[in-house]
Amino acid sequence: MKKIVFVCTGNTCRSSMAEALFKKMLDDKGRSKEFKVSSCGTHAIFGLPASENAIQVMKDEGIDLSGHRSRPLTEDILAADLVLTMTLSQKEYILSIFPEMRGRVFTLGEYAGDGREIPDPIGMDANFYRMVAREIKAKLQKIITKL
Repeated sequence: MKKIVFVCTGNTCRSSMAEALFKKMLDDKGRSKEFKVSSCGTHAIFGLPASENAIQVMKDEGIDLSGHRSRPLTEDILAADLVLTMTLSQKEYILSIFPEMRGRVFTLGEYAGDGREIPDPIGMDANFYRMVAREIKAKLQKIITKL
């Protein structure tokens, strides 16, 4: 079973949505037993719920994100086969702490083949969250075919 971890800053918006969307995609394709999917944040506080807008946008996707609780980045990430960050600075931060992860840490855009970063929606309106979720979903659709 491959372990995939999505990483953003606080683990209440982008990485939590990426985790939830990817799990749903895997379920829809009957591939959920092949992967263990989780998320965390480079500067997350343990136990915070997903943002209200993230919960609402995922609800529109048929996903219940209300039970999500943020998790900080820990050395548990060393067990991951693939780590996908939302930005280059998050990737560099992880590699500065865990240089042995080189070759297993990529930005979501880099791994999807377009190189674009995922903007942080924190403090923005629901429409911005929807745009971010669409961008994440489009990248995940490219990634799932690679795996």
